[in-house]
Amino acid sequence: MPPPAHAEETRREAGLQPVQPAGARWAHAWRLCTRYFVSQDWKWAWFLVACYCAVEVGTTYAFLLSNTWQRDFYDAIERRQGAQFVSLVVMFMMIAGLAIGTQFLHNIVGWTLSIRWRHWLNDWYLGRWFARDRFYEIERLRMIDNPDQRVAEDVRAFTSMGLEYGQSPLSIAISLIFSLVRAIAFATILLQTSSPLDIPLFGYRIPLPGGDLIWFSIAYVVLGTTVITWIGKPFVRRKMREQHYEADYRAGLLHVRRNGEQIAFSHAQNIEQDGLKAAFANIRRNFYQLMLANAGLSAGQDIYQRTMTVVPLFLTVPKYFAGAITFGQVQAARDAFTQFSASLSYIVMAYPGIARQVANINRLKALDDAIDYERPRGIAFTPGGTPDGVAIRVEGLELRRPNGAPLMAVADWTVRDGERWVIQGPSGTGKTTLLRAIAGLWPDGAGQVAMTRRGRAMLVPQRLYLPLGTLKGAVCFPDRPEQHDDATVLALLEKVGLKAHGTALHELRMWQEELSPGEQQRVALARILLQRPTLLIVDEATSALDADNAAFFYRAVLDAMPDATIVSVVHNEKLAAYHTHRLRLHHGHATVAAITEGEA
Repeated sequence: MPPPAHAEETRREAGLQPVQPAGARWAHAWRLCTRYFVSQDWKWAWFLVACYCAVEVGTTYAFLLSNTWQRDFYDAIERRQGAQFVSLVVMFMMIAGLAIGTQFLHNIVGWTLSIRWRHWLNDWYLGRWFARDRFYEIERLRMIDNPDQRVAEDVRAFTSMGLEYGQSPLSIAISLIFSLVRAIAFATILLQTSSPLDIPLFGYRIPLPGGDLIWFSIAYVVLGTTVITWIGKPFVRRKMREQHYEADYRAGLLHVRRNGEQIAFSHAQNIEQDGLKAAFANIRRNFYQLMLANAGLSAGQDIYQRTMTVVPLFLTVPKYFAGAITFGQVQAARDAFTQFSASLSYIVMAYPGIARQVANINRLKALDDAIDYERPRGIAFTPGGTPDGVAIRVEGLELRRPNGAPLMAVADWTVRDGERWVIQGPSGTGKTTLLRAIAGLWPDGAGQVAMTRRGRAMLVPQRLYLPLGTLKGAVCFPDRPEQHDDATVLALLEKVGLKAHGTALHELRMWQEELSPGEQQRVALARILLQRPTLLIVDEATSALDADNAAFFYRAVLDAMPDATIVSVVHNEKLAAYHTHRLRLHHGHATVAAITEGEA
């Protein structure tokens, strides 16, 4: 069994290993962007994209009208044509109204597309994350850090159509296309004030199509884009590490929140505080480097934008002094040059947003790789593969650790209907791992495991799962609360010693954190008595109970379900009396024996 292939991605995100080839990352980004547009919501997706493009067309038209208005306005001022002033003011108000309207529609359409896209992509990721218990496998093998935050934060940023979370790759692509459209539109305006431009070559003067303003603008953009891209490379790397370090810090804070009582009882405040300080030190150290990278990028962008508004004046004012163009044309050429250059240099302007999306896509690719990772399964699990009268059958079972190291050999083992097995052995011998293999959650090893599908099976782990919601919902799980009446649930709570919590039966609380371990195991007993499973597998379900209550746990189960098949892990030897067979684990091997009446 090969070890899990997860260390490379963790090292990449920490900046300790080179990123994957660009081809693989581009292919993944393309698939991630296009999946929604071929989904069941494709009609809405394409309709909203069409509306978004139509709004961009309206925005471009408003820019062109504004440029024409500037030329006419300043020409009227130069010629002292007061009669046109009122009509120009009215025209300005109409153009402003068009610009405001397109901006309003831009936000509405963008927000609508963003939430629908995020809704679909969120469901898609959740479905794959929960399928085949990938959420459990990713955590068990420590494939990546904080997959939950990748689903919540990175998917939100990836689908953001220019909202407060930045631009999505789609909005960046659409803006880039329409920037080129605007560039062509403003190029036609620049041609009106451009002079012919030719270059000397081998004694000849070769005329260039277009004019001097267009070629100077193109040269300006090419130079600026090259410089800004070079300056911005460290920013991309630091931005990705920022997300990695921030996620680690949030996970540490969540760890303290969830384990507050244990930390307080153990007086581990200093240890946890030191751990959080170390995590924040990574943020702080990377922040200074990100600050320098961002300062360089911002300075380059600021110089680029400021120079952009002055260069056209240097080129057009001499023509104005020579009487070749009007003052209005100077202003129009300045605005057209700025808009033309800004359109061509969209990448320069959007570089921080592009850098954030590169980091988001890389983190989502790591999540996709972890979800799609098909690790060879050594232990074959077959639900419903047992003959009549057999609840569990194990053949040639060998348990191994995720790194391939041997853990335990069980060989052949059969649990027949109605038998009650106790699994015993020293700590660390693999008792819990064996139960995981029986449940199909442990693939590392060799052999076959089959479990019956007849009747109803229930698995009770060491840490009981309590869903978010009411106490009644926690007791009734996996059934819905409305499937059982309050009187039945209250009677069970009283029977297991939780009568005091009956008044909070319908209150929404964090019961996983509010109930003590002993109380949670009482909830487990109430759940068992409510569900009455025919096959019950429990992993140290009485470890937090005193001896009397532990014995009551098993007596209550046997009284309610005398014919149930039970497999349980216990450390208390006295609890073996409630079982009929024993599987003892010792020195990496398992031995089978019946429990005699004398032992009981």
